[in-house]
Amino acid sequence: VFVDMVDLFEQVMSTYYNYKKLHEEFDPTGILKTYEKVISKAADALDEIAYSLKTGGIPDMNSTLADDIEELKHEIALLEQNNQDGAVSTLGIIALKNIEVNIENILSRIKTINGYFNKAEKKYLKARKIDIRKFTTRQSFDKKLLLQNLTFRSSIFRHSVRVAIVMLIGFIVSRALDFSHSYWILLTILVISKPGFSLTKQRNYERIVGTVIGALIGMGVLWYIHDRNTLFVILLLCMIGSYSFQRKNYVVSVVFLTPYTLVMFDFLGMGTLSVASERIYDTIIGCGIAFGSSYFLFPNWEHQKLKEGMLAILNANKHYFEQVTHFYFETEPSLTKYKVARKEVYVSTANLASLFQRMLSEPKSKQLFIKELHQFTALNHLLSSYIATLSLYYKDHDYHFTQSEALKPIVNNTVYLMELSADRIMNCTDMVTNVPLIRRKATTEAQMEQEISILEQFELIQKVTYDIYKLTEKIRFEVK
Repeated sequence: VFVDMVDLFEQVMSTYYNYKKLHEEFDPTGILKTYEKVISKAADALDEIAYSLKTGGIPDMNSTLADDIEELKHEIALLEQNNQDGAVSTLGIIALKNIEVNIENILSRIKTINGYFNKAEKKYLKARKIDIRKFTTRQSFDKKLLLQNLTFRSSIFRHSVRVAIVMLIGFIVSRALDFSHSYWILLTILVISKPGFSLTKQRNYERIVGTVIGALIGMGVLWYIHDRNTLFVILLLCMIGSYSFQRKNYVVSVVFLTPYTLVMFDFLGMGTLSVASERIYDTIIGCGIAFGSSYFLFPNWEHQKLKEGMLAILNANKHYFEQVTHFYFETEPSLTKYKVARKEVYVSTANLASLFQRMLSEPKSKQLFIKELHQFTALNHLLSSYIATLSLYYKDHDYHFTQSEALKPIVNNTVYLMELSADRIMNCTDMVTNVPLIRRKATTEAQMEQEISILEQFELIQKVTYDIYKLTEKIRFEVK
């Protein structure tokens, strides 16, 4: 299922056309409504698969999808047939055809995934030979690795030292306060403290909100309910709820945990109101200490990882592009190398997007190059989708380009732009200030539609790469 899902993701993210221009050109014809209907049903089928994976059921695919595809094909053919006056462009119709073929391939893969859940169909599916070792990351453990992490350059080491110091501060504060359960301060600090500022901030908010709401619920339960059997049932339900939501929703988990603690203390014969108020005070004190330490004590800001994340996605897209170009220049390209390169793009894209989201929750003064980073992330995602489209032209549409020599100048210039962008990020150099775009020769009538599409896709990739190259002029990291 996972292998097919990765291939499916590549098909979904592939971009065949400028969709804004597509809407301007084809909205009056009404054909895009049919596309919308088919895509919505395909999305519902994916929701069915996700739900079945969670519940262990068997997904059900909409039986009308095949008829919808035939209707879509008929509408495209009719549009092409009636386009004698040239109201819509030939390239626009080619784009519609490519999108339709892509939807068909997506539905075919969804059908294959559905077959994995059905024992009757599963025996007809062919097993794939996959070299798993090339898709997994192995970590070797030795003394050097340990020593490398015993420095303040390691975020984990800084976090460990910070937690140790903060726990000591928390212990001193707890001993100074005349509370019966002051160890809750230490427990709160331990739970709240995270390596990154954004995670600590989020967990801080969730802990305080959950504790206050839970304390109010707990006091209400103990104020109005006095039957011990009923209280015991509530105790069990709160315990189950707390541990059930611990990974999924921390606020809900704490909301259940607090009344569970209060009811348990009531069974032990301790004061309810005083315990609830102390619980709130200890939580606020612990959260305050943990949050303050994340800002002032060996802080770990996301902009410190920005250069590494940007370089990773630039190099991953470069490697991905090089592997895809082999489809058009080599007789027997390696699919395994291509899939490994594709995996690296997805991983680096997800890492950079996560870094960007975490940075948004940090103080404004620490949000370096936030506007440029947003543009950089969007452009690299667009670049990946254009490269994915190029790979699908070869794999799924069986497109070929007979005059590969005509592509080489564009390919070489694109790779050169990627290397210059990475060098700018890495070294903050400006050895080359401008690189012209390589234009293709005018297309001839003899060239087939598929060759024109391939040429245009290579030009789109070069154009986006150039935009990334120009954007890196605005990003300047400190050279260490």
